[in-house]
Amino acid sequence: MSTIADWLMPCLRQVQVLRQANSLSHALLITGADGVGQEELAHEMVKDLMCESDQAAACGHCHSCQLMRADTHPDFRVLDGQAATIKVDQVRLLVRQISQKPQVGQNKVVLITHAQAMNINAANAVLKALEEPADRTYFVLTSSQSTSLLPTIRSRCLLVNVPTPNEAEVRQWLMKQADGDALSSLFWLTTQPFRLLAVQKQGKAQLYASLPDQLTDLLRGSASVSAILKGLDNSNIEDYCNGLAAILHQCICHSTGAPIDSALQAIYDTLIARLGIQTLMLRYQSLQKLKSDLQKTNLNPIMQLTHELNQW
Repeated sequence: MSTIADWLMPCLRQVQVLRQANSLSHALLITGADGVGQEELAHEMVKDLMCESDQAAACGHCHSCQLMRADTHPDFRVLDGQAATIKVDQVRLLVRQISQKPQVGQNKVVLITHAQAMNINAANAVLKALEEPADRTYFVLTSSQSTSLLPTIRSRCLLVNVPTPNEAEVRQWLMKQADGDALSSLFWLTTQPFRLLAVQKQGKAQLYASLPDQLTDLLRGSASVSAILKGLDNSNIEDYCNGLAAILHQCICHSTGAPIDSALQAIYDTLIARLGIQTLMLRYQSLQKLKSDLQKTNLNPIMQLTHELNQW
């Protein structure tokens, strides 16, 4: 029995029904907003496809299911584009590896997560594989930017659109996770559930949680810029900038009538009184430019952020 999030279940059942009816496409593209669970859904679908039983969902007991649980199935291959560009040589190697008949069970599955990270040559290599699919081979792609994929790739895939859960659904799901209550206090940062879970796994939840109070202290003059930036380095300064940008964005939206998270009410009042909405928008634009510049240049990140915060 699957234990994935409730909002993913209709998509999973849709594919299970098609599989049991022998009507499933050899290629699936799972799309949705970043952080709603495309990768988790894809892994569940892969388990079903690799299972040797005839039932809709993976049995969990056959040899293939056991190998999948141990992450040692020889007929399952993964390319992950989250951290780096997917290149053509990686795709060609993968296609060669799955060109033979299955070593175990009935099917072979290729999972390409964050498929928007494929460069054009890699995308064309995947397209060729989709146009000339090997027997009993499935391709499962995930993307939060599916429109950036080649139209010809999209047209050859069964599209599975993952819905975005509402805040109540996310809150209920978080209560089942470790430290879920603490994560729900970060809704000002994002309400995308798996982005929040990633923040926790990366050990950065406290960095974000302390940011509103730190910024309030800075604006009220009870803390210096150097004091609140203490401990930042190249490993977390991008996260800090993302947090600052999220706060400013929430405040700008609130100035137009949108609700604001209770964690940001005090900082909103302080920002508006100190800067006004026009300057607030300029600081948001400047912060976004800073984030972009830090990725492209060798600028000293702490020095640049110090300069930015001194304008507040």
